[in-house]
Amino acid sequence: MSTLLKRTLSSIAFVIMILGPLFLSPKIAYTVYSLFGAFTLNEVYNLTKHTGSSPNKAIGLALYSGLVLLVYQFFFENGIGTAVSGLMIGGVGLAALFSEIFRRNDRPAESIGITLASPLYVAISFLGAVYFIAYRDDLPQPLIVISVFSLIWINDVAAYLLGRKIGKNKLFERLSPNKTIEGSISGLVFSLLAGIGLSYIEGMPSLLIMVGFSFVCVVSGSLGDLLESRLKRAAGVKDSGKFLPGHGGFFDRFDAMMLAIPASILFFELALPKV
Repeated sequence: MSTLLKRTLSSIAFVIMILGPLFLSPKIAYTVYSLFGAFTLNEVYNLTKHTGSSPNKAIGLALYSGLVLLVYQFFFENGIGTAVSGLMIGGVGLAALFSEIFRRNDRPAESIGITLASPLYVAISFLGAVYFIAYRDDLPQPLIVISVFSLIWINDVAAYLLGRKIGKNKLFERLSPNKTIEGSISGLVFSLLAGIGLSYIEGMPSLLIMVGFSFVCVVSGSLGDLLESRLKRAAGVKDSGKFLPGHGGFFDRFDAMMLAIPASILFFELALPKV
């Protein structure tokens, strides 16, 4: 099987895994995204270990599990049990501090920071998606969630194809030598056009809101991509894992979304809050 065919088939499988649960139920979609988040968090920890850091993966995954439960209770069970989940998260956070006393590690402060910050970094995106899935029932479902992913993918494809065709000036060569300014502008333009088109669908926000939404998705998604490139360069690896043939790991596939989701939430809360 050729490399191109592998990449194409794995891309189709990836799209089905991401968008398919949205057509089943919000709870199923949340469960699937939570699992993707756990796999991504594991890869983030593995990357940091390549830099010589020593995060406590078990405690970090426990903290992420607590966040999954807390967000689930808040959105799907009207806040029932959130106090207990909050206490559990606090206890896990203390455990990260206490455990470092007994570990053989030359950089304890760094380990504590990575152990505690990584679950939050992953949670604001994968768990943050529930904001669109369950909370924003004033927007068309599941189209608004699909729009987030679609705008990111359109930007990636346009930037890649046109960047190869007309790209001459490097965007950020130190982190991503293949990205060009021309490609990035092309991706932004095509995503803005897609946002304009989406605004004409019944129930979607106004043209101005969708243009702003598209701009936020593209800019924050591109920064998310560069952030992952920064982490991989520090770790000295090409891919974060081997989740999809020809595409790398979970972190490689979700890097743009991991900043686009929280940035989009902030945008909607400021520009179009739920009444």
